Amino acid sequence: MVALVSLERVKEALHVDANDDDNLLQAYIAAASAAVINYLKGQAEALLDLDSGGDLPSGAEVPPEIEIATLVLVGHFYREPDGNPEQAFEQGYLPKPVTALLYPLRDPALA
Repeated sequence: MVALVSLERVKEALHVDANDDDNLLQAYIAAASAAVINYLKGQAEALLDLDSGGDLPSGAEVPPEIEIATLVLVGHFYREPDGNPEQAFEQGYLPKPVTALLYPLRDPALA
């Protein structure tokens, strides 16, 4: 499982003080990280220095745009666990703030 942000960073960003939701937040981190890597497609390996197994090497730095995009997506999952009835984003796409951060990093030829 690739985690583009730490649990501590997520809890800080979302102002979560208790440990009650740690397992849920870890699941959201995994899902958001996978969605971000999938969106970046071939560029993810180069931008994140992923190893041959697709894992983030220990101590690797995640670019700020990717970290914030992942945090925004985790926040969306956490704050809207049942989905947004007003359709925050189209099915099959990431929320607009996430794509705004990631789009310039994506290789358009692979889109």
